[in-house]
Amino acid sequence: MAGLDDSAGLTRRELMIGGAAALCAAAIVGLENGRVVHEADRLLAGARSAVAGGGGPAPSAKGVTVFFRTFHSNVLGHGVDYGIALPPGVVAGTPLPVCFCLPGRGGGPNSVFGGLSLPGFLAEVVRRGARPFALASIDGGQSYWHRRASGEDRMAMLVDEFIPLCAHRYRLGGSKARRAAMGWSMGGYGVLLAAETYPKLFTAVVATAPAVWPTYQDMMNGPRDAFDSAADFAAHDVIGHAQRLSGTSLLVECGTVDPFYPFVRDLCARLPAGARSHFSYGGHAPDYWRSLEPAALEFVARRLGR
Repeated sequence: MAGLDDSAGLTRRELMIGGAAALCAAAIVGLENGRVVHEADRLLAGARSAVAGGGGPAPSAKGVTVFFRTFHSNVLGHGVDYGIALPPGVVAGTPLPVCFCLPGRGGGPNSVFGGLSLPGFLAEVVRRGARPFALASIDGGQSYWHRRASGEDRMAMLVDEFIPLCAHRYRLGGSKARRAAMGWSMGGYGVLLAAETYPKLFTAVVATAPAVWPTYQDMMNGPRDAFDSAADFAAHDVIGHAQRLSGTSLLVECGTVDPFYPFVRDLCARLPAGARSHFSYGGHAPDYWRSLEPAALEFVARRLGR
């Protein structure tokens, strides 16, 4: 697999810090829910900020149009919150390519547009000359983007309802060449699963710190509720089915003290030729993820609307 790997450039001090973080993180590998703050990140927040830049201040979102709405999902049987961000100089109803943004577990459009400051980074990449495109984010729930024994199916909601809604109501997307996807943590898993399951859906995918496990037992050692059974895991195993991503421009990125880092390396070893990977010092935290967003949005911008 061709890729970009920055982990080799760590200093001795960074390796020592990373080793301490790895020991702390070992106790919580796989924990992926809104109630948990990774202890390694909490204890080493200062070191992470010093080494990885802490994400830095978000660029100004001046001129970006952001709005939030709710639609009734027939698939889920209740209302679902979503958000749209349009780049500076673009009015609602203008046909645009779109990048769908899937949040981490329990997150929604507010955590993507607010917590991750994505509209500001969108404005920045467009100011630098990228072709304008929109962002669309949706409430991700906690069910890991596949049909569950309870009947909940967030993937069907995304594919059968939200993506068509964006195309018909807001004139966003409309074809594979005009659709991309980004996701963080559980959302990173979600965009990979979507691209594997529906190869004609997205032209480009960015998975940041995807919540993935190489085996069902690894998942059971962590959150225990991401899949209903070993058979459910096998059917939706994005590492085992990684070759299905052939034909999609792909970037996978992760911090080297993220508890998911060993599993993400397993994933990247199986990606099709041409996929890109990026590893640098950082944890499973929004401040680190913000530091990755300029390059991630540039990656998306270069591939949308070809």
